[in-house]
Amino acid sequence: HARRVPYWANGNVTKCRTRPPPTMTNSGWYPPGQVCYPPELPAHLKDVPELKPIKGVPSDDEVIKVHAVINVANRIVGIPGLHDPTFFMKLADHLFNIQMARYRSRYSLVTFPSDAVYTPPALPAHITIDLEPVSGAPSDDQLTKVQDAIQTYQEFKRVPSMFDARINMELSQHLFDLQMARHMRMASEIQSSPISEATTEPESLAQTTGHPPSPQISSNNKGSGEDTGAAPRASQPASDTDVHESTDQSNPSSGQSSQPVNQPCSHVLAERFNQVLERLVQIVGQSSQQAERSHQFAERFNQLFERLDQLLEQSSQPAHRANELAERSNELAERLNQLSERSNTLTEQVNKPVQKLGDILQNINRVLVGIQHAIVRNHKGNKVDAINCLVNEKGELPGLMHTAHRSTVGVFGSRSSSGICPVIIDGISQNYYIPDCWVGDFLRFYGICGELLQGTVTVRTGKEAEARERLGDYLASCLG
Repeated sequence: HARRVPYWANGNVTKCRTRPPPTMTNSGWYPPGQVCYPPELPAHLKDVPELKPIKGVPSDDEVIKVHAVINVANRIVGIPGLHDPTFFMKLADHLFNIQMARYRSRYSLVTFPSDAVYTPPALPAHITIDLEPVSGAPSDDQLTKVQDAIQTYQEFKRVPSMFDARINMELSQHLFDLQMARHMRMASEIQSSPISEATTEPESLAQTTGHPPSPQISSNNKGSGEDTGAAPRASQPASDTDVHESTDQSNPSSGQSSQPVNQPCSHVLAERFNQVLERLVQIVGQSSQQAERSHQFAERFNQLFERLDQLLEQSSQPAHRANELAERSNELAERLNQLSERSNTLTEQVNKPVQKLGDILQNINRVLVGIQHAIVRNHKGNKVDAINCLVNEKGELPGLMHTAHRSTVGVFGSRSSSGICPVIIDGISQNYYIPDCWVGDFLRFYGICGELLQGTVTVRTGKEAEARERLGDYLASCLG
């Protein structure tokens, strides 16, 4: 039997124009000279990358460009005056053509590969759907998983770092390959049964209607002794005329003996005619059954295509809804940025008076500290113990510098024989005693000589004498 080629193997499915070189023979079933022409972009899409004609099998970058144009076109669907249904139809038709070209370049068209394996692309880690290779025609669950993966992945378009246009293109091509695999399986199931039965029936009919062995009719020609009842020619069916001619030729000299010979032949031919007629009735009945089965297959095929249309429509609705939500999210984000900028401006305007007020309060606090020091200085008969009455800018006394072990200058002086530090009080130089470990604490407490400190309260190495001298000068300015 001759090979059966699927009904779309002649290349008429795609609307691409074929321009093969004059001397090139079509070694494969996708011509390398075939060109797919994209639709002309409308005026409001002139800023997007221009789509150019695709010759031969489309590359990944060429398919990605088509998906990019479709994505941009989908964003302006809701804008009045910019939606062009005809352009959308041509653009979708162009995508179908190039996906069909990639499919035809990968899989044989002569015989459908029932054991072909359709491998999905590798998905990133943030897509939890696990796609596995599909062998032969896919099931409903396998198609649904691929559609869910496409919808989930396209929701990341608004996050450029999590969206790869190449993966999106490969997912779309994988869904197309699976749909074509299912379509080819159903088409082959519909065509195979009627054709095989139609191939068998003519052979049976040929065997039924072939010439049976002719009855051996004795010759009435006693002189010749020849058998005139030889087998008839196999290429022509038996008929009353042939039998009469044969009978007349076998009895050239006796007309009376022809009637007994014709009667058994007529009976055999009538019986054979009834058999042939009965067989024809059976063939007609089987033909009607085949037509009915073909109608059932066609009806089932239409139902599956309607289901496919419904699935495609359902898959497009969430995508359209996701685009609307993405646009709304972008609008809200833009509005939030505007409010944030406005808030920052107001905050800067408010901070300026507050900063000025802080500077003023700090100056007032310094004046108050100076007044307190002047009150202590004006007291008659001040001694070294007057240092214990000098507050810092926070209003704290030196004796409360460390709450864990409170102490005074007088206590230091009674416990230490070193660490003498002179200070002028009421014009008289007096000595007070501060341990070396406390010099840094006094500098930090009064907020002076910060450049002499290393860390919080540690005096830099080699700066101990300068630190004592600077502290004595400060205390003298407060009490001298």
